[in-house]
Amino acid sequence: LVTLTGAGGSGKTALARNLADELRVDFADGVFFVELAAIKQAELVIGEIAQVLDVKESGEKSLTETLQNFLRELSVLLVLDNFEQLLSAASLLKELLDSAKNLKILVTSRMPLHLKSEHEKVISPLAIPPLKANLTAKESAAFSAVELFAVRAQTAKSNFALSDENASSIAEICSKLDGLPLAIELAAVRVKLLSPQAILARLENSLNLLTGGAKDLPLRQRTMRGAIEWSYELLEEKEKFLFRRLAIFAGSFTVEAVESVAQKNTVGKEQWTTDNEREKIDVFNLLDSLIYNNLLISKEQADGNIRLQMFEVVREFALECLETSGEQEITRQKHAEYFLGFAEKTNPYLNLAESAARCNRLEDDHGNLRAALDFLLETE
Repeated sequence: LVTLTGAGGSGKTALARNLADELRVDFADGVFFVELAAIKQAELVIGEIAQVLDVKESGEKSLTETLQNFLRELSVLLVLDNFEQLLSAASLLKELLDSAKNLKILVTSRMPLHLKSEHEKVISPLAIPPLKANLTAKESAAFSAVELFAVRAQTAKSNFALSDENASSIAEICSKLDGLPLAIELAAVRVKLLSPQAILARLENSLNLLTGGAKDLPLRQRTMRGAIEWSYELLEEKEKFLFRRLAIFAGSFTVEAVESVAQKNTVGKEQWTTDNEREKIDVFNLLDSLIYNNLLISKEQADGNIRLQMFEVVREFALECLETSGEQEITRQKHAEYFLGFAEKTNPYLNLAESAARCNRLEDDHGNLRAALDFLLETE
């Protein structure tokens, strides 16, 4: 059992399909692709697999038993696409694997299945060039994100070519899209109407630009908004609440900052606990869940501290949700209050021996400090 995990738009399905094609020669009895995106109930998984394999219930045996008997001696690869909303059916995969010695299963999911026999492979974003590197076309093409953009752009517009003139714009597009393959592909098809420089200028509102995926793809893969919304709708209400509030951070942020911003305001019907310790436990668990769902990135700094961050296109979606929820003003206020306090606590140390470390922390939160200052200036 191998599970490909990663954020929405990271290319799990495309990779699984390519692997399936390459591995056909290794499975004497076939490779079978089972699309599960439309299935919401775990008990329907076995029926979907059986339908693709053309296995029908027979006699007094259940469909699961019939399927186990069918697979028992066969050399088969099952590719199960989009398993994230069906995690309670993971035990079924274990049963199939235990009963069929030559069966292999490849799963795509935005989170692991947590089975003992599982080998998880996290699909990371594509490599992007360093910002302001002023690379030539040849140097830029060595980065997989730029290579993908060029290939997809040429498919959309046959005379398109990566050149020294457009290389820096394409590199910046790939960087702004955090190397996410789906986002890069959707941006690249816009070369039919826009130059790379014009595409870059329009990325301030990337969710409206990143549309127009192939019609033979599922809806969630035709737009970047669809890919992120799919993950968002799988969250529980408290997870959605925290996801929205994290959008207020500009760049990376600490768990401590989240604990301050994520306190539930007293306005509205919903109330979160006022017990500080229980709030902290909630925040930690909810952050874990968002990381687990590949909606949040955790990065360890050189000093060993952890900072969190959203992909920029994910943050744009979260900001839309925050604005729609009516929580934006109180969240901006809490964010500004926290960073005002942070600045006040940091200020006395800036002329002392430890000032370098303090300045580094200020630099890490540069975007957040500016956002807080903007809010405080707006509201006097």
